[in-house]
Amino acid sequence: MSTADLALLGGKPIRTEPFLVEPMVDAEEERLVMAALQQKNFSRYIGSAAPDIETTLRLTSAAAADVLGYWHFLGGENVRRLAAEFAAAFEVPYAIPITNATTGISVALAANGIGPGDEVIVPAISFSATASAVLMFNSIPVFVDVDPLTFCIDPDKIAAAIGPRTRAIVPVHLTGNVADMDAIIALAQKHDLKVIEDAAQAIGATWRGRKAGTLGDAGVFSFQQSKNIMTGEGGMIVTRDQEVARRCRLIANHGEVVFDESHDADDLANMVGCNFRMPELCAAVGRAQLTKLERVNEWRTRNADVLRAELSNLPGLRLPPSQRLGNGPARDVPHLFVALHDAEEMGISRNLFVAALRAEGVPVGTGYVRTMYANPTFTHRVAFGASGCPWTCQRAGEAPSDRRYRKGDCPIAERLLDVEFLWFYHIAHASTEADMRDIGRAVRKVIDHRRALAKAGDAAAGSLGGKGQGRIGAQMGKS
Repeated sequence: MSTADLALLGGKPIRTEPFLVEPMVDAEEERLVMAALQQKNFSRYIGSAAPDIETTLRLTSAAAADVLGYWHFLGGENVRRLAAEFAAAFEVPYAIPITNATTGISVALAANGIGPGDEVIVPAISFSATASAVLMFNSIPVFVDVDPLTFCIDPDKIAAAIGPRTRAIVPVHLTGNVADMDAIIALAQKHDLKVIEDAAQAIGATWRGRKAGTLGDAGVFSFQQSKNIMTGEGGMIVTRDQEVARRCRLIANHGEVVFDESHDADDLANMVGCNFRMPELCAAVGRAQLTKLERVNEWRTRNADVLRAELSNLPGLRLPPSQRLGNGPARDVPHLFVALHDAEEMGISRNLFVAALRAEGVPVGTGYVRTMYANPTFTHRVAFGASGCPWTCQRAGEAPSDRRYRKGDCPIAERLLDVEFLWFYHIAHASTEADMRDIGRAVRKVIDHRRALAKAGDAAAGSLGGKGQGRIGAQMGKS
């Protein structure tokens, strides 16, 4: 092949057909949604107290689904049945449907008593929502570095970050990998901390045979459309703790209306009239989607295995080990496929490599644009109002927080995001094994011509370079 064969340098791309990534949807979603429409069933929550409200708040999800009633504090038929079906699938007594995983993390933290001025340890790498969720009840995120092979929070860095204000840890099971839950729970028990798992990208992954999201005090899942299963927008909180479930249900549904003058400050804490309720139509979609979870995860796993074989043993490209293929306690469920770019061995920058691959018709991503602590909210310490709350808000008997966020705080996370990450979303339904082989052909083609790219220089990347998650949209009109 001549250097002109590279699409970035004027040649013909490996692929012109768009990749198709879309939810696995069939007649079951349509059946459940149409039934709700015919029943005019859109939202059946009651946002007020009833004589048996405390009994209602403590019902297991299975028991709540069996309650007959047109209106209910815990939602309508589809919401309550989705909760029961999810709880059964994940072997927990309580599942609380929620508007999205962002509010889910906030609600779970608040239900566990985390509040103003408390510090919550989170990893440096995640979607920004993990950190913004901590802010919602005026708590303060503390960012720590990640493991370079799993991209999940590093327990050794957690230990060093625990201080007198620390009240909780939010491990994120990133890209489908599972964080080291043995070490995290041991630290939490030693320091009397709560653990809220962000399992948005790891639904179905396990740690020692138990589902990710079910090992801490609460776990949160995302049903946004890009996730393995979805409700469009939406999420789920799970817990084994009856009191945590009770408080989650109150916070999500105008909890202050349940209380009267006989209730004290501990009852009222974090009950500020929020509405984080999942609608019936979303729950109807979710019920159908939940039945497809194993099929969807098998689809992504199969494509990930094919792509791993395609990209193995290539110069300048490193493939992190799969937890699923190892002998450790974790079994990942791929949300996306990750490779790591080695600029020294490759001989070209990641920016140029990504541009060349995108020119070949493969929209590869580079992960999140920055670490969470590099967002202006944190570098400028401005969240609620312009005066610096929650950092400048003073708790009784304590000085305001002196927590600061600077470049260099988490060097492994910065290296991954700035120069190493290559994210392939293409493993999701409905991409095929043939699509994975096209990716392999495109990657090998770019690597074979890396010297020509090096000669052309970074200027050749043009508008195809740069950071970005590299998401692939469903192609309209394609069946």
